[in-house]
Amino acid sequence: MKQQSRTPFLKRPWVASIGVFLLAQLVFSTFETTGWMPIYKDIDGTVFERIVESSFFRTWFTFYEKPHFNLLTVFFGVFFLVPGVIGGVRSIFIAKT
Repeated sequence: MKQQSRTPFLKRPWVASIGVFLLAQLVFSTFETTGWMPIYKDIDGTVFERIVESSFFRTWFTFYEKPHFNLLTVFFGVFFLVPGVIGGVRSIFIAKT
């Protein structure tokens, strides 16, 4: 009987997705504490301004002082954290069966 080759833990796609999200949060926190901020284009009058100025970002989602970082956190959460968590849960429960 042939043994299945196992993928190392750090090379699994879901670990990389969660790692990207955590690395982004570390960078954002570092920017906030050191005061060093990247130069962004003004978002005045754009769709992004409407999103950032919405009540969700003003009252519920205020992890960072800069609204750009809050918006990027939601973006990274949707595109990296959610698939990473789903992949991790699948990996745990499918491997057990």
